[in-house]
Amino acid sequence: MAGYSGEDQSAEINVAVWVLIGVSTLFLGARCWCRLRFARLWWDDLVLAVSWMLLLAAGALVSCAIAVVHDESDDARRAFFRFQNTSTWLAALATSWTKVAFAITLTKVVVQEPVFLYFLWFMMAVANLILIPGSLSIWIPACGDPRAIFRPAHPMCWELPVLQSLGGSFMGTGGVIDVLLALLPWLILRKLQLERREKIGLSIAMSLGAITGVVVIMRTFFQFVQGDYDYNYMVFMLLFNFLEPAATIIAQTIPIFRVLFRHVRRTTQASKSPGVHIHPPASNVELVPTRREVSKSPVWDRASGSENGESHGKKGVEPGDMLG
Repeated sequence: MAGYSGEDQSAEINVAVWVLIGVSTLFLGARCWCRLRFARLWWDDLVLAVSWMLLLAAGALVSCAIAVVHDESDDARRAFFRFQNTSTWLAALATSWTKVAFAITLTKVVVQEPVFLYFLWFMMAVANLILIPGSLSIWIPACGDPRAIFRPAHPMCWELPVLQSLGGSFMGTGGVIDVLLALLPWLILRKLQLERREKIGLSIAMSLGAITGVVVIMRTFFQFVQGDYDYNYMVFMLLFNFLEPAATIIAQTIPIFRVLFRHVRRTTQASKSPGVHIHPPASNVELVPTRREVSKSPVWDRASGSENGESHGKKGVEPGDMLG
């Protein structure tokens, strides 16, 4: 596009976006493999997979937007902003639904805590409701926007501070949800009969989603920065649209690796002790459904365990196994 000098930056941002998508793909694939190998797929896996597909589509649109940036025709300029807006909107959907996926995961841990359970359902509702102001800030142009000549004709415009407030409320509320969901495992696990080291380790693993709060703060800061809103700025902001959902997908997968590491360690111990059969702990019985349970549950709705934390007459279900 004429008047822009961000070709090199656009190529770097495009690579960075696909690196984020690629890494999140590896982690999500590992998560699904662990679930299929050691446990069962559940609704949180489905929501997280849908979020990843939205992120993938958003990445494809970013590449399309960058591909037409060197074309100076009016149609190409309109196509650029159409691709950009759609990509930003899909990334916003992915961001909110990754939060919903983590809240669904936590419902398995707080099944006997009604207050926490209602709180999680409230967080899921808020994560979806904040998409309304977020979508408005994306699709409604600002009055007097210097980029208006490049945008498709639009009959409506709002003042820039209003749109910034809508976008800021979406990002700020999302950041608060990240922090609250990250703190919840510490409140839950401290009541359980686990070793202190295991409590701390599992709580930290489940709270890694808080790192996205840093991304949210940075996004909110740049949202309110007054500038020329040139091509470099828009391409730079595209990267932040992908950082949060990709980081959330990665953070939600890390606790699942606990089950994989325990399996590898148990297998290694068994191989070093010939003639000795090492039985899995009672909590792993929770990972294997009975025929009756499977016949009554759909593929995506196989919640683990029976009532009162008992399965086949054995107790002591560990939250780490429920996550895995």
